[in-house]
Amino acid sequence: MAESRQQEYWAKRETAYRGAYAFHEVLAVFRDPLEGRNTLLGDMEWLAGEILGEDIALRMAKLDESIRRKYVLEMPVPDRYYRDCVARWSDDRYALDKRFVRLTLLLDQGEDEQGPRSYRTSETFYDLREILARIPEQAVVLLGPPGSGKSTLLRHFELDNARAVLAGRTGGGLSPLTFFIQLNDYKPMPSDTLLPPPKDWLAQRWAAQYPDLPTLDTLLRQQRMTLLLDALNEIPYASAESIQRWKAFLRELARDYPGNWVIFSCRDLDYSTSLSSKELPVPQVRIEPLSDAQVQSFVHVYSPEYGAALWQNLQGSPQLKLLRSPYYLKLLIEQTVAGEIPTGRAALFTGFVRQALRREVERDNALLQPDELLHERDVQRLIQARWRTPFELPERGVLIPELAELAFAMQARQTTNEALQIRIAYDDALASIDHVRAEDILKAGGALGVLEQDLGRDEVLYVHQLVQEYFAARHLARQPQAELVQQEWRAHHIMPRLQSTLDELADADPLPPLPNTGWEETTVLAAAMAPNVDRFITDLKATNLSLAGRCAAQPEVTVSEALKEELRRALVQRTQEPMADLRARIAAGLALGELGHPLFSRCEGSRGSYLLPPLLAIPGGTYLIGSDEGLYEDEAPVHGVEIEPFAIAQFPVTNAEWTLFMQAGGYEDERWWETEAAQAWRRGEGTAEGPKQSWRENRKFYRANLDTIHQWQQQGRIAAQEAEGYKEIARMSDDAFEALLREWYPEGRQTQPAFWTDNTLNHPAQPVVGICWFEARAYCAWLSAQTGQTFRLPTEAEWEAAARRSQHRRFAFGDEFDAAHCNTFETHIRRATPIGVFPGGATPEGLADMTGNTWAWTSSLYNPYPYDLTDGRENLLTKDARRVVRGGSWDAPWVYARTTFRYHYTPVNRSYDLGFRCLMRPSPSGS
Repeated sequence: MAESRQQEYWAKRETAYRGAYAFHEVLAVFRDPLEGRNTLLGDMEWLAGEILGEDIALRMAKLDESIRRKYVLEMPVPDRYYRDCVARWSDDRYALDKRFVRLTLLLDQGEDEQGPRSYRTSETFYDLREILARIPEQAVVLLGPPGSGKSTLLRHFELDNARAVLAGRTGGGLSPLTFFIQLNDYKPMPSDTLLPPPKDWLAQRWAAQYPDLPTLDTLLRQQRMTLLLDALNEIPYASAESIQRWKAFLRELARDYPGNWVIFSCRDLDYSTSLSSKELPVPQVRIEPLSDAQVQSFVHVYSPEYGAALWQNLQGSPQLKLLRSPYYLKLLIEQTVAGEIPTGRAALFTGFVRQALRREVERDNALLQPDELLHERDVQRLIQARWRTPFELPERGVLIPELAELAFAMQARQTTNEALQIRIAYDDALASIDHVRAEDILKAGGALGVLEQDLGRDEVLYVHQLVQEYFAARHLARQPQAELVQQEWRAHHIMPRLQSTLDELADADPLPPLPNTGWEETTVLAAAMAPNVDRFITDLKATNLSLAGRCAAQPEVTVSEALKEELRRALVQRTQEPMADLRARIAAGLALGELGHPLFSRCEGSRGSYLLPPLLAIPGGTYLIGSDEGLYEDEAPVHGVEIEPFAIAQFPVTNAEWTLFMQAGGYEDERWWETEAAQAWRRGEGTAEGPKQSWRENRKFYRANLDTIHQWQQQGRIAAQEAEGYKEIARMSDDAFEALLREWYPEGRQTQPAFWTDNTLNHPAQPVVGICWFEARAYCAWLSAQTGQTFRLPTEAEWEAAARRSQHRRFAFGDEFDAAHCNTFETHIRRATPIGVFPGGATPEGLADMTGNTWAWTSSLYNPYPYDLTDGRENLLTKDARRVVRGGSWDAPWVYARTTFRYHYTPVNRSYDLGFRCLMRPSPSGS
């Protein structure tokens, strides 16, 4: 009824514009549909008083915008808008199986949040709508690797919203709207050279797409809009300046249009300029790679015939790490004929194109019969599937070379400030191909499913950025241009400077990587397909060392061992270069982890492969431990301890080392779990109840000592946010607290570290975290059996002796704290760094990461000082009692990273910043 009255109003208004209505009839036009809306009475009185002597059409025009704003634009959006959304995103190519979606929200804990956390700083979700309901901010950025489904998630957000509105499930008030738009089209208008303000650009695009709907400004004021802004990394003019425009837009939105939402998506490695600021945080939502169980389930669900064979071939393979996304797995399933897997991503895309070509040939597609596009020999090889390499395509005809040339030319536009995934005008595409059969080539690309044409805008684009990059990589492999990925690594040459970047970050934001060129993924694919791989990577080494290491580490790339060793040495040198920007050192460390660190010896033992870590000798003698600074009572008094000689690992145990323990069946072989308590933990007994009980005890303390917590905060011993966390736990109901514990500590047997599938913590070069005391000791027992030596955890006295030596250093690197020398909360990295990337942070003797990065388990019980080896504190059979951890972490403040600081956890704790390092020496007496 309301809609028909609005339509009647507009019909009468148009007649009134033509002057056909008498004055009283004009008033009736307003009075009828606006009955009861007193806000317009003033306008009607003004019209009545002023109309004489003035043209009615002119007067109506003056009132037009006011009327639209106050009444007409509050009308319900026609159902056809929502039906169009459903129709648009219900196509099979946008399908989303939510069983294979896992999202991690990084929570901003506030600027003062420091120290061992009282609650987790991330949460897991399976739907974007759940995340928006969880956070107070108006904007989030969805991050994920290439092919992880970022765009699909945004499309399905719009699809789910439309379905909910049509089903009447949106509750009271005005129905919500969404606007999905790809940011690769954010560029100046044809008549201008400057980028438009984001809000103006969005408003123009909204009006062009939905001319019959209210303006974007109106909908924002009505708090009805969720903007779905896809592919931040594809913004033309993708510089810090353009990102600043969007940051300004978010500030404007928060100030003038509260109650709306913005969801950006971006490739994680390209998110080098954060949308966040200290004043306006933009939380990050990570799309997690599929776990082993999810990959196994996926291939069984979508390939019932070959799922078992696929999983058997994928399990434990280097390819598994590369294919942990629905996009890649679907490509794999579509081309497998017996469960075989490709050598890597370049081979995967090659197989996709081969399959598409053969399909169209067998369908007798006239464009793909033997002629200029596909040579007769090409067709024969397609039908017979005769290929010399995993990357070979039929290229005697012009089709594949021209598609590669087109993709490269389109991507090269970014060097003149265009987007990465280009929408190119149809006529420009024809000109770029520059062949008499150009139109047929574009049509053939569409038939193969690699190109699509937007007829409404008369544009051509590749169906996915990855497909465009693959074809561009084919061109780049044959005509290398290493200068395309030229990246500066010296700190004084990089703008903005590291400190400026840190100053702009919201507190929860991790340190972003160095800005990319946009050619990195293309180069990685090209390296695999290059005719001379060694030459390709050698040239690359001079312009982007870390990327060269990453290319050489791919499972489908065959590089000479001499070049690998050269890359390893260069990467080690880069991680130790004081003049290198921290982000460059981190990138070098990550590449080194994929290639294999040269200081670790890969050996074969009786139970499979293992990595022997470099060891540093610590001489025996009397060492002073403890502190009389008065900061913490449990550090006092300073006292001497007699230490026998030992050797300690130069680095904490890494994920690369732990991987071999798992592959050797470390969690299944009970021999490494030497005590009754350890064996019970391995069986799944007490894996959750132990830490839960510890938290129940903590909660009792919090409830009884709220004043003490406040005093700690006033003394600077804990942060304000940490204090609030303790108080929040104290105020929780028993049911809410137990629900929180169930989320933190799942029941049952554990067969991998707690954060093994966390893409920010599971890189081969990072220290392994999420390791309980029993797991750490099991690894030492396994390594001892492999090497014939005795490895174990250090005592806390041995750990401190190694960190301080006879100089009694306050930190492992000296007496004065420097955030540039270690990974603590102040460094703002917000995750574990690759081992050994702080050249100024090692001890003078060469021990790395003793200050910060990850806490290290010791063998010692948390007993009062003075330390006495014979008083039972090294009894390994004591159950449940807390064990000392040392060194601080990336998530703890500098005061906890002092060499004398003692923290403690229950032996079953598996924190995201808790690892260990090994010591080699006979066990002390009494243990």
